Amino acid sequence: MLMLFLYTLVNLAGSLVAFDTTTENYTVPVSGKCVLTCYVAEVRSFKVLWQKIDRSILNGNQTNVQEQLTLIAFDGTVYSNKDHYRLESDYVGSYNLIIDRVNEDDQGEYQCQINTEPRKTKRIFLTVQVPPRIVDFLPNPPLHPILAGSSLKLSCRAEGTPAPTIRWRIRDVDINRSGDLLPPDNSNIWFIPSITNTFPRTVECIADNGVLPASNRVFTIHVEHSPVVIVNNDLIQSERYQNVTIDCHAVGRPFARIFWEKNGKMIEKNKMTHTRVNQTMSTSRLTIQMNNDDDFGQYNCIAENIHGRMESIVYVLQEATTTPIKDEKTHRYSKHSAKTNSNRLLTISPRQLILPTRTTTKMVYTERDIQISSSSYRLSTTNLLTYLPFLFQIFTICR
Repeated sequence: MLMLFLYTLVNLAGSLVAFDTTTENYTVPVSGKCVLTCYVAEVRSFKVLWQKIDRSILNGNQTNVQEQLTLIAFDGTVYSNKDHYRLESDYVGSYNLIIDRVNEDDQGEYQCQINTEPRKTKRIFLTVQVPPRIVDFLPNPPLHPILAGSSLKLSCRAEGTPAPTIRWRIRDVDINRSGDLLPPDNSNIWFIPSITNTFPRTVECIADNGVLPASNRVFTIHVEHSPVVIVNNDLIQSERYQNVTIDCHAVGRPFARIFWEKNGKMIEKNKMTHTRVNQTMSTSRLTIQMNNDDDFGQYNCIAENIHGRMESIVYVLQEATTTPIKDEKTHRYSKHSAKTNSNRLLTISPRQLILPTRTTTKMVYTERDIQISSSSYRLSTTNLLTYLPFLFQIFTICR
């Protein structure tokens, strides 16, 4: 009876202990400081302890969970081997657990208990925010030399708490112009099936989960290709004894060498100047004095690198000049004769082409009070044959 009475008193005393058993959730960034609060009013002879519960999933089965209890502190003494755990009692009845320099392993469930019968437990779930970190599961060099037309695969995977999102960006290019090139957001892989020599040189992936700082990785793309040759003017006209200048530009990666040819022979270097604009572009200027007929014709600007050889053709033609005529009379007569003959051919009639004209004088014949007058007129062969019988009859009467 005495033992039962004492047990009843203990239970009654434990029920009188004011203890907050509300479940709480804490979120703190990594390397920060966290205060887990636990308040016990009139603890009396009872003891307060802190413990941590770590849960792990076995074999990927959510229902098969293993729990591990770790004692942190009991009755005001810290027993954990982690030096960033400590207790704090800033006022009467507080038994707070302080975690300095929080790391990823501190995430989990914490319990503040008082050894009443039954035990009273306050549960606190701690989430440690971890900024994103880009990790490589496959070799992923920051520098990508690649031949134009080949496929390219860029990988960007990140870890963090909460899970970060991935966004791709092209540097130094207007986002409105580069939107069609970029993969959709949260894509860990950017696959380009056929890369062109105009592909941007620098791209980056950005991992962000709202916890500073965000993480990024920069990729430098070296698209190698055979040269592209451009000339300012592919047809030039010049007079003899004038200087002609031809500009030729070449773009290639690796850098392309430029030289000139005429009739299959290389032109001397002293007639040209070379300028390197940047790592991929160069300019060559060829200057030639057109002294003779061999200087006119076709010029080939040729650029080559390890991936190929390309050329562009420029034609230099001689302008036609008008030689002055010394004999002015002969010149004037020739022009006049040509003009006269031309006019004659343009104004001649078909009748004139058939038969030349002939002119007759006026004749008067009188017979039997009949007067026939013949005026000056033009007769063709057809008219003469028509009137020939009539003329013969008049001639007979006159006799």
